[in-house]
Amino acid sequence: MRRVRLGIASLLLSACGWAVTGLAADPAAAVTGTAVYSRDDWLYADLALRDVIDSRTRSTIDSGLSGVCAYEVTLLDSGSQVVVRRRWALHLEHDLWDDQYLVRGPEGEHLLASLAAMDSLCSSIDGLRLTPLGRLDLDGVYRLQVTVEVQPLAAEDQDRLARYVSRRGDRNREELDLDLGSLFGRLFTGGRGGTTAVDFTGPDFRPRALEHRP
Repeated sequence: MRRVRLGIASLLLSACGWAVTGLAADPAAAVTGTAVYSRDDWLYADLALRDVIDSRTRSTIDSGLSGVCAYEVTLLDSGSQVVVRRRWALHLEHDLWDDQYLVRGPEGEHLLASLAAMDSLCSSIDGLRLTPLGRLDLDGVYRLQVTVEVQPLAAEDQDRLARYVSRRGDRNREELDLDLGSLFGRLFTGGRGGTTAVDFTGPDFRPRALEHRP
């Protein structure tokens, strides 16, 4: 609860600043490179991105609340049919007491010293295992489709914020949910309903022609 109180105060101060000065334009988040290769009879991919964590997300994380970075990587065949799809999410947090940044994901937790290190970790996806080569036509044509969405305020913290405020006022939870949703919708405009979104489709490739890595 202490984390939520600090986060609420910091976030509302940030919101006041944004309302007066506006949010500075962020560089567009983008996929800067992909590598598709084979290893141990599997298809793998490496992804490089830039500017994943924008100013809205930095502000909420630094306030002690959390953001979410959600990834979706899809392998498509020549007819645009889905061969395989991988989805996962990273939860982005800041421990205000120890001044450490935490990234929680399917492979565990990473403690980091700075937001820059957090952005670097979110921007580099290495060794993503996609599908056995035996499922593919080695001479067929395939391509990767990548979607990344960053939510400046994670759903669980929006819920905590609504519950915290509702206990300190006369208004009911439904009214607060509507008002908070409207508030964050205005503050976190852009992307898809308050998210920063990246959509990327890579070049065509044939599995037989890919680099093989040991």
